[in-house]
Amino acid sequence: MTKKRLWRVGIGVGIVLVFALIYWFYLAKPTSFPSNEYLIEELNSVFPAANASKIQDTIQMNGRNVLVPYISEDDDYGLSYWVWKGHKWRVANVDTAGAPMLWKLDKNDPSTYKIVWNLHPDDKVRSNNFYLMKERGYHIMEGVEEHYDPGVQMKKEVTTGEKSYGMIELPKEWVAFINSYSELGAAKQPNSFFKSFSPDLHLYFGWIPYDQTGKEASLDHSLNGSGFSNGNVEIDFIHILDEADLDRSK
Repeated sequence: MTKKRLWRVGIGVGIVLVFALIYWFYLAKPTSFPSNEYLIEELNSVFPAANASKIQDTIQMNGRNVLVPYISEDDDYGLSYWVWKGHKWRVANVDTAGAPMLWKLDKNDPSTYKIVWNLHPDDKVRSNNFYLMKERGYHIMEGVEEHYDPGVQMKKEVTTGEKSYGMIELPKEWVAFINSYSELGAAKQPNSFFKSFSPDLHLYFGWIPYDQTGKEASLDHSLNGSGFSNGNVEIDFIHILDEADLDRSK
């Protein structure tokens, strides 16, 4: 075999190896999710402050993302977020307190957004009201016609049930509104007022927890934890509200 032919064979083998590695690390289907024992060991290795002692459940978001609520040795109720990446299930984010968060599986597609939580039982939360909010705005800029943005307040009521943890998808009307609002901002990009427009800057999510009597619950255990993130997931805070923050006309 000539040197030229050997060189071509080597190039061919190299290309095959590159594609094999790409498939292995990025395209191969996820393996079965690890055991609870492994999850605890990995959690405490990646983020010792988690101090996990019990896995409560494994909740599939999609084929490559799993939510794992857990309880710590210190009786904290936390959340851990797992992703399939580099041919391995990896801890992407950990919160030692389980107040509701917004997990954007695909930040460009609101239909993939999930609200997740793991509220400490001692806080006695029996239901949550979640809100999609936008404050009204009125703007006048030189050389630009007047612009009015009406306020928005959309509500989703959720009964927590017996489990401390849970997950819901965004209501379809929320998804439709976010998409239409994003399209509106994109359409007005040429206008100088909207050059820095981003729906995330104008819309936000909020929640109010209630106890079994229907009064706002006092959260002494489900807030102010610590956390870890390696940047592989998109997670946003959901603002804690009280009824004084709401527009009663809606």
